[in-house]
Amino acid sequence: MGMYVEVQSVAPAQDTPRGALIAAELFSRLMKRLAHHPETPARVHDIASVRELAHQVENTDPGFAADLYAAAARHEGLGD
Repeated sequence: MGMYVEVQSVAPAQDTPRGALIAAELFSRLMKRLAHHPETPARVHDIASVRELAHQVENTDPGFAADLYAAAARHEGLGD
């Protein structure tokens, strides 16, 4: 036994009201202003600290040091 579904045509989409477009643009601008962006000097300091820690443990735990170097590289890439 098969199931049959009746297909109905849908009216063509109407243009988006101009007020909705303006409201969306204003909301988008507001969200960009409120978004938290880490300050660059703090980010650079954090990356340098992680790399320094990696350098300190490189001889005793090379696997952990490699993980720290990789984490620093990923964190640095987030600023692009």
